[in-house]
Amino acid sequence: MIELCLAGALLAGGGIGAARGIRYLRADLTTPTTAPVVPATPLGARRELSNLADADLRVTLETTGTFLGMSDELLLDRVRTQPIARFKLNHGGSSLSFRVEFADGSRAAWKPMQTNMQSVPRKEVAAYRLNRLLGLHAVPPAAPRAVTREELLGHLHAESVQYLPRIKAETVFGPDGKTIGTASYWIPIIKDAGFDTPDGRRQTQAWLTVGQPIPPERLSMAAQVSTLIVFDFLTSNPDRYSGGNMKMSEDGKQLYFMDNTMSFYVDGNGNERNREVLYRTQRFSRALIQALDKVTVQNMQRALAEELGTPYEILTPAEISAVISRRALVQRYVHDLITQLGEKNVLFFD
Repeated sequence: MIELCLAGALLAGGGIGAARGIRYLRADLTTPTTAPVVPATPLGARRELSNLADADLRVTLETTGTFLGMSDELLLDRVRTQPIARFKLNHGGSSLSFRVEFADGSRAAWKPMQTNMQSVPRKEVAAYRLNRLLGLHAVPPAAPRAVTREELLGHLHAESVQYLPRIKAETVFGPDGKTIGTASYWIPIIKDAGFDTPDGRRQTQAWLTVGQPIPPERLSMAAQVSTLIVFDFLTSNPDRYSGGNMKMSEDGKQLYFMDNTMSFYVDGNGNERNREVLYRTQRFSRALIQALDKVTVQNMQRALAEELGTPYEILTPAEISAVISRRALVQRYVHDLITQLGEKNVLFFD
């Protein structure tokens, strides 16, 4: 996949009018584009969506949602506006990722626009918005956050200064000296769920097979894994099972859908890995399957309109269209399972 930013200021003062002159071109070199392409949203319609975002949309998508007991609105306001005190480079991944400490003591995970084409920060915002559209509370609230070259390099943690050559080489700055990344709420304590290991995959597959027992104390986690499988198929995220990308709360009760920057490919049938996992799953959440009806082009455009002040589309029309195609595939698969195995067996979780 190649992401090319058209020439122009990446965030010229944050103005929506100036920002609309910039878009992303996408060329997917690994997966055929099977989804139909939705025409670009007209400028007038985009303005109308922007007005919606300032009123009803903010209420319906943010203040009614919570994450770890805190309102989405509160957490999004922090990651968007809090002054940055320090950047510390995270280790263990192939892409650039930082822990940001804000002036008020709160933190965020921040990824800049970078040369690693497998990490596209805007897609973390899209994953968060889709998660809320589906009524989920599993993706940490995320929003675009522009940072200047001076701000990033001048606020590096002492332990990260040694990585300065890499940071300079891999961070993509625009002509105005800014890089537009994505800031996500920093979950204080997480641990590996272990469901991406061979033993973990065998265990969860058993849980999600009709007729197989689930220990009562694992019922909630089994439901969350099932929902994650559907979510990853919708977002076309092949990275979930690459190692270390399935995280949970310290007490083992909450599964977090993190690390979504390698997602939203334009493959309408889903990538092979996600499709394989989906087709081995026979138990689903009734509420999630019902919520799939909300995943329409119009609703996704509305859900993403909150961030129209940024100089790029959170998802392109082709990327949205591919999500719709994958949603339809999930619905067909679940419908066929219900016909074969019975509704109560397939819609096993609430």
